[in-house]
Amino acid sequence: MIQNGQVELLGVPITNNDYIVKSGEKYVVHLTSNNESTSIEPNHNIKLDIIYEDEDIIVLNKQSGLTVHPGAGTNNDTLLNAVVAHLGKIPYTHVRPGIVHRLDKDTSGLMVIAKNEESHSFLSELLSNRKIRREYLAVVWGTLSNPQGTIKTNIAPKRSNKEVMCVTKTTGKRAITHYLVQKIIGQASLVKCTLDTGRTHQIRVHMSYIGHSIIGDQVYGKNSSKSAKYAKHSDFICTFNRQALHAYKLGLYHPKSKEYMEFRSDLPQDVRTLIDEFEEI
Repeated sequence: MIQNGQVELLGVPITNNDYIVKSGEKYVVHLTSNNESTSIEPNHNIKLDIIYEDEDIIVLNKQSGLTVHPGAGTNNDTLLNAVVAHLGKIPYTHVRPGIVHRLDKDTSGLMVIAKNEESHSFLSELLSNRKIRREYLAVVWGTLSNPQGTIKTNIAPKRSNKEVMCVTKTTGKRAITHYLVQKIIGQASLVKCTLDTGRTHQIRVHMSYIGHSIIGDQVYGKNSSKSAKYAKHSDFICTFNRQALHAYKLGLYHPKSKEYMEFRSDLPQDVRTLIDEFEEI
């Protein structure tokens, strides 16, 4: 809205996204209808791995490399474009119709899509009240000194790069991740992570923060230098270029019946191969 000149101070549009509001100043925000949802074109070339579907929700298994919804740098090659193609229509009028929660582009696993406004509102409230259970499996570098624990920090965008998140002392939002080591695989570990909160890149940031970044993560944890040590042992490990993170369990209450439903998704083949490579070494 700032970029579109819809926020004004003393009749003059604010053009600086980093402008800090001051006490006593009066701002005028011009609300206009948002037609972003109507521009979502169906994409029949993206296959959806649907686990469950009824008249209210879709639970699907998102493949890595797929962006969830259109935005900067994406065209019509997102999960949402595929959902629109599957349904034959846009679910309902909303900026990002159907999207209750997101997964990073290179994170695979379970997501729930709302097929109507009522379901979206119900599931969004569940999410904000921490009543949607989300568990992930991650292959991380090294052996954790404590086999289980809870990471509690604040997370905020870096000042130098707003697209990269970091742990902060005072600013940002509270983030809580519970972890439990499932298996030690050579110089790596398979870890289960359960989210209390859903901050951007939360698991990736938290695992890097405790010194055990996710294998393949090109943003957090100096992955290239760590994987280079395996050049003589495994080309697969050295060239694994997406974070080995998979949303394997999703638990929620159905918007209509209010019954608890739980879904599971096996680790994808590339992560299973990664584990095999470490076990062989």
